[in-house]
Amino acid sequence: MSDTLNKLLQAADPLAREEGLSESEVWTLRQKVVLAAAVEPRPGWWPGAVAVAGSVAGALIVGAVAGIRLGPAISESPQPAVVVQESRQLQFETPGGTRVVWVLNPALDLPKDRQP
Repeated sequence: MSDTLNKLLQAADPLAREEGLSESEVWTLRQKVVLAAAVEPRPGWWPGAVAVAGSVAGALIVGAVAGIRLGPAISESPQPAVVVQESRQLQFETPGGTRVVWVLNPALDLPKDRQP
């Protein structure tokens, strides 16, 4: 199977029948690449990166100054407005694995005729 597949792939490959580069063409191409790498100027710093870093630093400074000048966003009051009461749960589990959970809300008041 793999031998047949290899033969089919090689027969369909358009570059398999072409000759490679000669030694002189390879040497000329290599010299062009080396020359292009040597001639290409490389900047010591990238101006775009400096601009982005400056923008980020400026945004951080503006945020820090605004946070210091505006103060805390939430004012603390001496007494909490809402008193949270603890709720209770009543849980049952059947032998089949079914769980029943009741959450008892302490904020609900019993009617006056049912109070103990």
